[in-house]
Amino acid sequence: MYSRLRKHFGRVNVDFGQTGVRESRLSSKTNDGQRKVAWGMRKDGRLTSSPGPVVINKDANTENTEEQRLIRQLQSATEERNELRDLLTYVTERYRNNRASRYIRSNPFYEKLKIKEREVMSLLHNLEMRNIEHCEKFQELQKEINFY
Repeated sequence: MYSRLRKHFGRVNVDFGQTGVRESRLSSKTNDGQRKVAWGMRKDGRLTSSPGPVVINKDANTENTEEQRLIRQLQSATEERNELRDLLTYVTERYRNNRASRYIRSNPFYEKLKIKEREVMSLLHNLEMRNIEHCEKFQELQKEINFY
């Protein structure tokens, strides 16, 4: 039961006695300062449940700012890498789609629809251009009317 809890919660600082603990028959020199190895901990590759001694450095503030600066640089580099990867994916997918369409025979209904779309888009473009021309002519006529 305790091994399941250890798996869910990671390292534990409490020793639960003899339950689930392998007894060591080695000399005390090989296991100085370490607690006995639990089977669940052996599976995870850990030998002790507590981290090593913490050394407090006088230059902790400068190290902290240096660490934060490095973290910011890493984050910006990661963001740039992700943006470039997305762009590369977009370009290569577009290239693959164009390349694949050459070799794959398309659906005739889809081809007709594509042709119809091109015609409609061409007509729309022509209408927009005519609209711009007529708007310019209308403005010129308005200027003439206002002039007289």
